[in-house]
Amino acid sequence: MNNSMVVIVLSLDKPWNLEEELLYWTSLLEEHIKTLQIDERDLAKMRQNVVDLFSSYKGPENKDEKEEEKKNKEEEDEVILPVPEGALVNNLGIPIMVVLSKVDCMSVLQKENDFSEEHFEYIQWHLRKSCLSFGAGLLYCSPRENSNTRLLLDYMSHVFYNLKLKTEPQVIDRDAIFVPIGWDNLSKISLVSEGFVQFSQLKPFAEQIAPLPDIRQKRVMKGEDDQLFLTRMQAVLVEKQKSGSPATTHKVLEGEAKGSTKTPPPADGVLANFFNSLLTKKPGSGPTSPNHSPSPPPTQGTLVPPKKALAPQLSAPQQREEHEKKALASTRSNPEAPEEKPEAQKEKPAAVKTTTKLAAAPAAAPAAVGREKSPTKTPSKMPVKKAGAAAATGMKKPAPKRGLPQPRK
Repeated sequence: MNNSMVVIVLSLDKPWNLEEELLYWTSLLEEHIKTLQIDERDLAKMRQNVVDLFSSYKGPENKDEKEEEKKNKEEEDEVILPVPEGALVNNLGIPIMVVLSKVDCMSVLQKENDFSEEHFEYIQWHLRKSCLSFGAGLLYCSPRENSNTRLLLDYMSHVFYNLKLKTEPQVIDRDAIFVPIGWDNLSKISLVSEGFVQFSQLKPFAEQIAPLPDIRQKRVMKGEDDQLFLTRMQAVLVEKQKSGSPATTHKVLEGEAKGSTKTPPPADGVLANFFNSLLTKKPGSGPTSPNHSPSPPPTQGTLVPPKKALAPQLSAPQQREEHEKKALASTRSNPEAPEEKPEAQKEKPAAVKTTTKLAAAPAAAPAAVGREKSPTKTPSKMPVKKAGAAAATGMKKPAPKRGLPQPRK
């Protein structure tokens, strides 16, 4: 316990709990020290060490002078100033440092809780006064903005190892307050309370820094599940049908939402069918799904379109046989029409047909150029490639010249 230091961390996100939390931790620390059963002499020595730490505070500007005086006057005892009024009223025998965290919430408190600069000055005044009674220091920090986090470590090293501290006390900047142990007194604290207009020093802290009423807090509306709503509406419609009284949308939803009834709603049967279809229909299930439940029977006033009979699906051989039967029946009814051939025996594409026709009449081309060919030559010797190319390019067949004999076909 002689080489220890207690750090009490408070949060500024709920400033109305600061006084309660500080009293809770200090009372818990006092009870814990009593359970340790420390000897009275040792406890008195620990308290004296806290008094010496509080009284021997020197600012950074006087630190070098103090070292020079120690070198020159090693044998002389250091002069210790008396403890100021109101300080160390509750001396627990251990150094205490109070850290107020989340000071970046000041802007949020100004927007949502209507806090002003006077609110934060009153909080500072109350904390400094409470810390003075325990002989504790005060430090504002914000880990999010990395404000004064390094300073806390440097000050703890200064207390434990007597290292040089270069940071001066700060009470002007509202989010960077730093009050080391032994620096503060009642006269310095009273400077903060001089500008109070809205707050009083005599009233309790909890009455002046209080949360806003629940009216200003945001209300969260929770919706009802769609299926539960539809089930409840269906039960209401069924009750209306049993009673025999015509129900309207306005009467059904009268308990849910009050609205104007400008146009008359549809009949009960249509609404019942609509809600039943929403309750029974599942996503992804069609009319042929096995899980599809049949729709309810139509009621009066409901128009049901006639259902069309679905033709049975035939396989490929059955379709081909059916097609041949139809062709045979049409041939018997019209004997002059040519017999229709099945799909497998149909003629080849147009390009092949043109080539065959040109190959069957080989004498047409020689007639165009005025040559005579023997009629005994077979048409198979006619070049098929040239005829096919002519047909493919869209060239017309040359007309025969007059005066020349035409070959027989």
